[in-house]
Amino acid sequence: VGVVVMGGGSGGLAMLEMLHEESLATVVGVVDVNDDAPGMVCARNLGLPTYHDIETALVTCAPCVAFNLTGNEMVEEIAAGILGAGGVIGGLEARLMWRMVTDLKKTKSELEYMATHDPLTGLSNRRYVTQQVEREVAHAMRYDVDCSLAILDLDYFKRVNDTDSHVVGDMVLKHVASLLQKNVRASDVLGRWGGEEFLVLLPHTAEKNATSAVKQWLTLLQAEPVVLPDGELLNVSFSAGVASLQVMKDRSIDAHVDALIEVADVRLYAAKDHGRACVVGGEDHA
Repeated sequence: VGVVVMGGGSGGLAMLEMLHEESLATVVGVVDVNDDAPGMVCARNLGLPTYHDIETALVTCAPCVAFNLTGNEMVEEIAAGILGAGGVIGGLEARLMWRMVTDLKKTKSELEYMATHDPLTGLSNRRYVTQQVEREVAHAMRYDVDCSLAILDLDYFKRVNDTDSHVVGDMVLKHVASLLQKNVRASDVLGRWGGEEFLVLLPHTAEKNATSAVKQWLTLLQAEPVVLPDGELLNVSFSAGVASLQVMKDRSIDAHVDALIEVADVRLYAAKDHGRACVVGGEDHA
């Protein structure tokens, strides 16, 4: 079914985006007097015809139906004169459809966010982080560039939950997540790895530099205790292991990812054995 979207505002844009993903309908044109309207811009990006005149659009495109999202009844009358009354969807019906499309987009966006993020800290969840690590490792292997990974584990976190309550534990997790978010680079992949563990992938970063960066994060965290509701300060630290990608011939991307995480994990436990509140990289573990 060929469709012309009349109106390139927010409603027209939402309708265009929905119909563009719909196999039963094909948008054949978008009309608006404003060439910079978001729906017009989107249509051009999608390679669709755009028009400034209703009659020209409908005669040229010869659609089966037109959606009037301009809010202008005169536009609807012009379209009905060309397509017939049954060929135009406008007025309350169009507004209701626009509301449904908008709500569906919002719901879809919320579901996508929930599927990729940890609800407590707002960081990427383990599943999404793993996908990003796989992508970055593949990139590093292909272009022969450095790639390092760190696993951070909060020290004595079980004691915090058992002694101070899970509410305080949640405060600690959110505090650490916020500090890391402020200090990692935009290109770094940061996520909650599970429980009190965080994972950071540092693309284009040698192991020595990655270890230095993680040590800086630890110093910052130790200098910023968590302020509890009663005003008491709770000191927080982490232990961390850092590893860099070591490319091996005839080894798959998944195998490289597994090896990278395993080495970082082994060094994390070495950091715990060294007394915690420290970072262990290759040089430290040699």
